[in-house]
Amino acid sequence: MGSRLFAASFAFALAGAPLAALSQTTSQTVAIVRSSGTCPKSIAITVKTKQYAGGVMLDYTAQTMVPAYTAELVSATPQRIVFDAQLHEAFASCEAAGRSGTFSFTLHKGKLTYVLANEKGPDAVYPGLLDVSVDDGLPHVKMAIPD
Repeated sequence: MGSRLFAASFAFALAGAPLAALSQTTSQTVAIVRSSGTCPKSIAITVKTKQYAGGVMLDYTAQTMVPAYTAELVSATPQRIVFDAQLHEAFASCEAAGRSGTFSFTLHKGKLTYVLANEKGPDAVYPGLLDVSVDDGLPHVKMAIPD
């Protein structure tokens, strides 16, 4: 009887506990389509997702330091975030573009432009921007999307 009471109490306690956040880190590669010049073949974006009760947190870091110098934030709205960086000398002649989902890169006249075009979430509102910054020279965006 005592062990059943303990098991029932334990199950009740777990039922009231918050769900553990599920986290995952992946890398998404955006292929760069060259028009002219010397260009990188692709640019990677590190994507960290963290699911929690009520939504998901997304953390994006574009790995732009291979083709370009330190990025700078140009503009940020819930709909669109833009970063620019000067291309390294090896890629200064590059004329190219790449797009994958909401991510796009343009390499033109010695400059790299990275755009994150947000889409509306399930409740028809744009994600909440938690952090838009340059971390260690890389474009970084953290946002939350409610369920």
